[in-house]
Amino acid sequence: MSAKPQLDLFASQAKAKPAALQKESAALKEAKNAGPEIGDLFDTNFNADDIAEWELLFRDAPQYNYHFKRSQIASAFDRPLHKKLIASHAFERLREISFLGAIDYLFHPNGRPANIRHSRYDHTIGVALLSQQYCRLMGLSDADRDLLGAAALLHDIGHGPFSHTLEPEFARRFNRNHHQLTNQIITGEVELDLSVNHLLVKHGVDPDEVIALLSKKSTHPHASLLSGPVNIDTLEGISRTKTYVHPNYVHCHPRLLLEAAVKLDDESLRRLDKFWQLKEDIYRNFIFGPMCFATDHLCREFVINNAPDFATDDFLLTEKAFLQRHPAFKKFLFSLKNRIELDGVADVIDPEISAALMDPNATTVPKREFHINTDVDVQSFADLGKRYYEEKNSFLRRVGNLTDPAQQAAAASLFD
Repeated sequence: MSAKPQLDLFASQAKAKPAALQKESAALKEAKNAGPEIGDLFDTNFNADDIAEWELLFRDAPQYNYHFKRSQIASAFDRPLHKKLIASHAFERLREISFLGAIDYLFHPNGRPANIRHSRYDHTIGVALLSQQYCRLMGLSDADRDLLGAAALLHDIGHGPFSHTLEPEFARRFNRNHHQLTNQIITGEVELDLSVNHLLVKHGVDPDEVIALLSKKSTHPHASLLSGPVNIDTLEGISRTKTYVHPNYVHCHPRLLLEAAVKLDDESLRRLDKFWQLKEDIYRNFIFGPMCFATDHLCREFVINNAPDFATDDFLLTEKAFLQRHPAFKKFLFSLKNRIELDGVADVIDPEISAALMDPNATTVPKREFHINTDVDVQSFADLGKRYYEEKNSFLRRVGNLTDPAQQAAAASLFD
């Protein structure tokens, strides 16, 4: 009896939706005729030339849904270890952990409220699929497939409710963060799920090696798959985040990006260069932009102002359970869309000004600058760390009195 063929969830399905592609092409033509700049909610500054270049570089991009059905997942993963990790309680919990935190509750991907919001579960499945694709392209052994696939499946297993929105407060107040909880789940030190460690050991995968891969301390020959600047986590995550800001115009398929990172010919490097530029754009204008910043900042302020109501074990909850335990936070969260007034968020232009430094409403915001060194010779996936690099620093942003009743009323009018 022949083995059942493995389903490739990254396989092209573009021909199944010709209408969507035609509509997109029409939208592109209309945008080009409208002027050089294409505006959207987050003002990501992609002009018509940028979009045309994306269409050229990713002209064969298949549809990528970003949401996976159970039947698809069951067929796509053929390694017993991976199947059992996906079925574990800790992994199933990720279905109710939002991908971008509070922003997922306020702003729907692609601008359509009916859309399912992104979750850490779907993101992790996407990262694991990229791991499988890499192993196939490189012809790796079953042992390497088990190890790299397990690391991919477990890389976000420790995320708490609302992901990065609330994690800084859990870390500051209770010394809880997703890296710490991930390691504890892998080593079997936390009651949340003891099966993960058992499954790894049973299938011959060293839990310490998984942790080394995820903490960027591994000497494995393919460790850069998870730790380099162009890694499968960021390939999937940035492509997914793109759907919040560019629903139609920019193609960015994670499988094609991974294949480019393996092939490394001239066209592949052009694709990866464009991806690196997209990553900078998303961090600058979206993740660290005023909208997401104000949302995360206000949620953290709520936790600070209501500190006695929160406990360290809240970090182990799903978001549904978290909101049930904290109805006041739930009410606050769903009122935020009418409370965010972007005029109350402003960057401090000159951090040397003493008045700005003393302003109690000024807070430090991360800043990332992305660079491409075109002079280096890239011969392997690991060499991508020589071509692509980033600088991390910070700047000051002044947050106005966003909870002032008058300002709330003014903000509410924006959404009428």
